[in-house]
Amino acid sequence: MQVVLDYLTQYAETLLRDYRDPYHGTPLFFDGCELHSKQAVAWKNTDGRIWQPSNIASQQNLFRFFVGLSNITQDPKYKQAAQRVIQWHFDHADSSGLIRWGGHSFIDLKTLDSVGPENKNMVHELKHHCPFYELMYETDAPATRKLIKAIWNTHVTDWQQMAMSRHGQYGLEFDELSVWDKPKQANLSPLREMKGLSFVNIGNDLVFSAGLLYAMDGDEKALSWAEHLMSQYVNSRHPDTQLGCYQYNQPLKTGDAPIDEHHPQYTFSFWGDRAQRQFGPEYGDVAKEAWVLFKADEDALNGPEGIYGDSALAQTLLARDLGTKGVDAKGKQLLDWTTQGLETWAKYAYDHQTNEIKPMFADGKDLTGHRIPRFGYYGQKGQELIRRPLPVHVFLAYVTNWCESKSEALWPSICAMAQHFGLGNWQTRQDAKFDGQSDPLLLFASLEMYRTTQQAFFLALADQLANKLFEQTAHQGLFTPSSEHIYCRFDDVTPLALLTWIAHKNGTYNQIPVYRSRGGYIHGDILLDNGEVKNIMDVKFIYEQKTTKKTH
Repeated sequence: MQVVLDYLTQYAETLLRDYRDPYHGTPLFFDGCELHSKQAVAWKNTDGRIWQPSNIASQQNLFRFFVGLSNITQDPKYKQAAQRVIQWHFDHADSSGLIRWGGHSFIDLKTLDSVGPENKNMVHELKHHCPFYELMYETDAPATRKLIKAIWNTHVTDWQQMAMSRHGQYGLEFDELSVWDKPKQANLSPLREMKGLSFVNIGNDLVFSAGLLYAMDGDEKALSWAEHLMSQYVNSRHPDTQLGCYQYNQPLKTGDAPIDEHHPQYTFSFWGDRAQRQFGPEYGDVAKEAWVLFKADEDALNGPEGIYGDSALAQTLLARDLGTKGVDAKGKQLLDWTTQGLETWAKYAYDHQTNEIKPMFADGKDLTGHRIPRFGYYGQKGQELIRRPLPVHVFLAYVTNWCESKSEALWPSICAMAQHFGLGNWQTRQDAKFDGQSDPLLLFASLEMYRTTQQAFFLALADQLANKLFEQTAHQGLFTPSSEHIYCRFDDVTPLALLTWIAHKNGTYNQIPVYRSRGGYIHGDILLDNGEVKNIMDVKFIYEQKTTKKTH
């Protein structure tokens, strides 16, 4: 264990020494580096400009690791380094209080310019980020209050209808003192037609930010809006199954779709509900975007995993922060909503025998083997809808929720998931043996179970996962998924997971910031060395590259 802590400490020292702004003396960090050359990761724009990204949205798990390391080692410099970055961004916020954030924009450390690929580079974006607001608040409470209110102000486009967009404008002025005083519209119709797309990946972040503002600052009005927003998703679940939903509105039709399937706007939401257009003639009224519980594109960030993985984890942890026990438990309603959703999805969609997710609409009918009837937003004509392996982040969401809710309905599914992930028999809890590919989220899940049950089985399991994870990922003083991977991503959750394990071993787990999401990314067009322009996400393209297939 000491060997791991020494390595983590040296890793942090390397980042502080070698990967902060070398050009201007700011406290900003690069996003990552090449394992062998140790050069900072670069992004080549389509016009040939080479940027060196510093994206604070892609550094939140790094900051959690820094804070935990300072708490464990009693050396404040790591936490202070994170706080200096946060304060720099607050000092350079726009007039509304927003900081440069999201998948379409970042700081180029060579110039300190705000840059970004494709035509979305001036938008503020949130997408399952769950920022480290606690450290922001500790660093500058007034700026954090203003930031959260500015986020709601720019992403909620119609407070009466709760219309929203995951792309927000910078510089929208508002009255900070009265932002929450807008009247709420009660009894809004589920799946109402309106402009915008109320994707859960933005709604989740809005609920999280307002709920956490209450937890940090006692802002009752913020909590009220968080509950009001969350209720829109709950009220739009399928009335018979209570499955869903990915969004609580249908996109308002503003025109007729192009006839040519090759038209660049053919799959846009301007032409009405895209699921209804693509599946309606065959599947009827259930074919709505809100009720799609499958994804045809493996690389897409949408799908049921967004509802029952990313969102469910964040909501459960927020409920824990707000309190779920006692008469005045502010988080009890949020926990119940989340638990009910997880129970229902496990009932309809999870295959205990294969550890796979069944594709379906929210009516619960298994669509395995069905083929997409026509081209559209959800895939190509004739494409088969298949079952997909349960992702590990969904497993963590289920485990964390069970630890807070103790739902008897969830337990058999969780035990089946654990068995399939090679984590042994959680029913008998004997002979904790792990033989497989470790994952930081499996380690978090085992530690969550140990924290809740205090049973030695789960700590012994965590020991094996941690040792295997360290063996897999610790290379040349840095962390990569394997020795074959080319790039080290500084927001990699592995250091935080290993530090959390050490803290559990020492009985000081409450000194480590809680893992809440997989972090940020950069998304857009990049110019490859061969002259090809490719639309990528850095987390799926740059940081997944291996030595055997280097293309960037």
